This record gives sequence, C-alpha cells and structure tokens, in this order.
Amino acid sequence: MSKNMPILTLNMNDKIYLAVSKNFSDTFAYVYTLACDNDGRNNTYNLVATPQIHAFNDKSAAHVYHDTIEQLVVIHENDEHYTPFFNANKGLIEQFKRQTDEYNR
Repeated sequence: MSKNMPILTLNMNDKIYLAVSKNFSDTFAYVYTLACDNDGRNNTYNLVATPQIHAFNDKSAAHVYHDTIEQLVVIHENDEHYTPFFNANKGLIEQFKRQTDEYNR
C-alpha cells in the first residue's frame, strides 16, 4: 500500500460549492458549506443553494475538509460555467457569510 494515499476524496460533480466557513470550539470543529446540490439528472444542479453544517471530533480532519472545499469554491468562482449559480444565490451567499462570521467571533 502506498504511503501517500489521499486522506479525503470528494466527487467534484456532487455539488457546486459557493461558500465555506469554519468554527472551532473546545469540543468540536464545525465546517459550514453553502452549495447547489446535483439533482441526479445528467449533471444538473438545483439553482437554490443549501447550507450545511459538518461537525468533527478531529480538528485536523476538519481543517482538511474545510481547505478542500475552499479550493472548490475558488475553482467554481473562477469558472464562467458556474457564474449563474453565484448570481442566483448572491443574497444567500451574503447571508451565509454574515451568519458564519457571527459564529466565528
């Protein structure tokens, strides 16, 4: 077995990630995501984004998950094919950022 196996693999067709944030407490690490889900039909996606929260016991794993999603957000932000999703969810993205900023104070 190779020593350099990935510790996380995500299917890049499952969601279009629009935003990500994290919050670490004494007990848990939380990663918040805002994404348009694949609706299961020929790589089509829901136009309205859905927020999710992911809780981790292992803060190192949470960092890896957050940083991986953050890379996908950057990829999606810089690809004109995803512009309609960012435009359609502009208000939700702003709300997500305000809310998650409050959690991180």
